[in-house]
Amino acid sequence: MEQKSTFWKSAMTLGLYLAIALILYNVVLYVLGENMNKTLGLITYVIMGAGIYWCQLNYRNNELGGYIEYSKALGFGVAVMLFAGVLNALYTVILLKVDPSIMEQVRIMQEEAMLQQGMSEEQIEMAGEMMSKFQSPIVIVISSLFTFAFIGFLISLVTSIFIKRKQEEDAFEEAMDEIKAED
Repeated sequence: MEQKSTFWKSAMTLGLYLAIALILYNVVLYVLGENMNKTLGLITYVIMGAGIYWCQLNYRNNELGGYIEYSKALGFGVAVMLFAGVLNALYTVILLKVDPSIMEQVRIMQEEAMLQQGMSEEQIEMAGEMMSKFQSPIVIVISSLFTFAFIGFLISLVTSIFIKRKQEEDAFEEAMDEIKAED
């Protein structure tokens, strides 16, 4: 029972740290006017990957005595990203309230991409109407949670390979424990 409460408490705490790192990076991009730069946006995934790895390693070494199964590391990485997603979603909603022009910038970028794909003006207009329906705060929060959980799952599939560590069964130590128990 102790391990379960440690799992969620650690996931929440470490998810908070990861969210702070992601939000700080996004604030820096916003202040520099580079928040729409796709290349710099890719660094977010590097931060996520390094963050998940660090969180799993921290949990394994500080809470589980240096041992963790692959499945537990995978679940922990997803849980961390879920908590980070909650905070990131709140940050996004606040940012969009403070600077609603961001949604217009996103719309313009999407229209340009559709034009480059050869879509007609009518198709672009229909797509724009459809996209505007998905710009409410609740939809942003829900989609952020699913996105973060999915990305956390994909990243954790890889990082858990390097984090997993099984406790070695030492036959000698086991035999010695049995002898001590007989005394």
